[in-house]
This record gives sequence, structure tokens and C-alpha cells, in this order.
Amino acid sequence: MRLRILKEQAASLKGSDHRRATNVSARLAAQQQKLGLPVLPTTTIGSFPQTMDLKRVRRKFKAKKISEDDYVKSIKEEINKVVKLQEELDIDVLVHGEPERNDMVEYFGEQLSGFAFTVNGWIQSYGSRCVKPPIIYGDVSRPKAMTVFWSSMAQSMTKRPMKGMLTGPVTILNCSFVRNDQPRSETCYQIALAIKDEVEDLERAVDTTQIHTHMCYSNFNDIIHSIINMDADMITIENSRSDEKLLSVFREGVKYGAGVGPGVYDIHSPRIPSTEEIADRINKMLAVLETDILWVNPNCGLKTRKYTEVNPALSNMVAAAKLLRTQLASAK
Repeated sequence: MRLRILKEQAASLKGSDHRRATNVSARLAAQQQKLGLPVLPTTTIGSFPQTMDLKRVRRKFKAKKISEDDYVKSIKEEINKVVKLQEELDIDVLVHGEPERNDMVEYFGEQLSGFAFTVNGWIQSYGSRCVKPPIIYGDVSRPKAMTVFWSSMAQSMTKRPMKGMLTGPVTILNCSFVRNDQPRSETCYQIALAIKDEVEDLERAVDTTQIHTHMCYSNFNDIIHSIINMDADMITIENSRSDEKLLSVFREGVKYGAGVGPGVYDIHSPRIPSTEEIADRINKMLAVLETDILWVNPNCGLKTRKYTEVNPALSNMVAAAKLLRTQLASAK
């Protein structure tokens, strides 16, 4: 019955279902009134370093060598550590660090129906990083909430805004081996409807929602009008590895009314950027982007980095944002 309803929902989608009911300027004004963020708000993408101890806890729980209570206690301690670190660094919009997640696609595939996984079907993703792509063999649905428990727990630990982290439907689709007995678009819509249900559950749990989206290694300039039509409230992009080339579309006159965080330093390198270097990069962004839409963030998640690299880099990032806020206030 549930799968039949799901297929009917996917088949009945119409053009208006792909558009939000309010325009971006009205949403951002209401969100700013609620959140009260400073100019050049700081945030990170989602993940924090995955230590060996953390990976060991997840392995033990999967092998049933520790109880669920012990597992939840360990993950809660890790989330609390990440939240407190971000507060100490004075980051404006926090993340819970994703300590419960093995992989951004596998984690969700394991909780959605219609997915199967191999035990040792590893493939190279990039560098030395490997993943086990899921196999989508049937209709996709969400039996129950996937992230609300952890996100609600994280939000209860701080008064600052906390992101709820979800992998998008196209990413899940393109990182999987997909059934070929129906159009890929139909499978994608099924995944999207499952993620939509999760968004609505998160919204009910925490009262308010601002939609952020992250695009890593995308041909951003080629699809800028599609991104505008997507109508997110804020988008983060991988700019720091592209030598600022992704900013060229804004220099050419494209107006983007939502929030944008181009990425002020590259997390794929262990190198720690200085406050001055990050401030210089923010100034280059301010030359083509309005002050009230620019966010300050790394260019990707911090999962593969060490805390000895992450802490000083984020500290310098926040210091750079504060330096620019002071300069902008003085200029007025």
C-alpha cells in the first residue's frame, strides 16, 4: 500500500510542486528576524573530523559488541564536543558534526527502502577515499525519520541555530547503482519525496527552517540559472580550489538574491590559512556579491581533516569575518 501511494505521489507531481510559495527576499527577511545573524555569518558545511575512536564505536555497534544505549551515549558525547568547540570558536550557525554517519550516501540508503548494500564492494571515490555505492533495486520510500533524533539532540545543546544535515536526492541517485526498469527521473523523484518528508519532520521538531544547499565540484557557472530556479535560501559552493573562477558568473552581472557561501579556504589540504589570507579572499567576494547575502564557510565538510588542522583554520576564519565586519561598520 505504501509503495503504491509513493508511486502515485511521484507520478502526480506538477510544475507548482517544484516552486516555493514565497519569494526569496520575503523569506530571508523573516529568517533574519528570527535568527538575528550578523553580517558575514560564519558556518561550516556539515561534517567534523572522523577520529579512529569514533569509527571504532560505530564498528562495535554494527557488530553488536556494544549496546544501543552505550552507542547513543558515545555519539552524544561526540556531538556535545563538536557543539562546544563551535561555540568556543564563536561560529554563528552550527552543525552537529555527523559522528553517527559512515558515508553521506550509505547512511541514508541504509534507512530507505529499495536500497541494498554489498559488504566489500568498495570503489575509489577520490584520492585514497573509497565508498560502497548502494544498489537501488526497488521503489524508494522512508519507513521512519532518519536524522531527527540526532539533530534535535544537537539543537538542545545550544541556543545558536543548528543545521539539520541531509544528502540531496540527485547526489544519492548519482552515487548509486540505479535500477534500469524505470526512468531515472522517477527514482530520483521517489528519493526527493523521502527527503522532503524528512525536512518536514525536522521542521516540526525545531520550529523553523532555512534551506541551505551545498554543491561540491559542480560546473557552477554553467548551471547558475537552474540554481537560481532551485530557490534555496542559501548555497555553499567549492570556490577556493577553483582560484576564484566560480565568482566570474557574478562579475558578469548575474544577480543572485539568496545567501551564498563561496568557500573561503580549501579543506582538502592540511594547510592552515591565515586570518589575513581569508580576509583577502572575503574582500574579493565582496567585490561581486552584496554584503547582506555573503556567508563565510570552508569549501566542504571537515570529515577527512584532523582537529589539529580544523581548530586553527576555523579560528582564523571567524577572526577574518569579524575583521571584515569591523571594517564594513567603519566604512559606514
